[in-house]
Amino acid sequence: MNRTLPLALAAALFMAPAAGAFAQAPSGQQTFDKRDDASAWINDPHVRQFYQMTIDAFAGGPDHLDRAAYVKRFGEIFDDFADAHHIPRDRLRDHLKAIPGEMILIVTRDPHTLDSYDNFVVSLFGPQPQKAAPGAGPG
Repeated sequence: MNRTLPLALAAALFMAPAAGAFAQAPSGQQTFDKRDDASAWINDPHVRQFYQMTIDAFAGGPDHLDRAAYVKRFGEIFDDFADAHHIPRDRLRDHLKAIPGEMILIVTRDPHTLDSYDNFVVSLFGPQPQKAAPGAGPG
């Protein structure tokens, strides 16, 4: 497994003004904390959109991927994520900028990454504690 993507994502989550698992901030904004698990990100509809977008982009195989459209759509999804979670768009984009290219490389090398959302999550975030696994029950 390529470890660059999980490390880049983890670094982005730590560096973002509101980084990792959702928690309610006093101002009503949501903040993130990646220390325990990434379940809040994993369960966020924007990450699920990213998964579906990646499936759609690779439907014709890696040789037919429109890289520019993929990167553009990634930006749109995570601009919406930033707006929804009161994170400055430019800051989130800066921290996530390597992820589309990394995901393209991962899926090109291992198309089974897209066989399930669980596989995608492991490629994107790395192995998760049992409580964070998308199909796992409580704790």
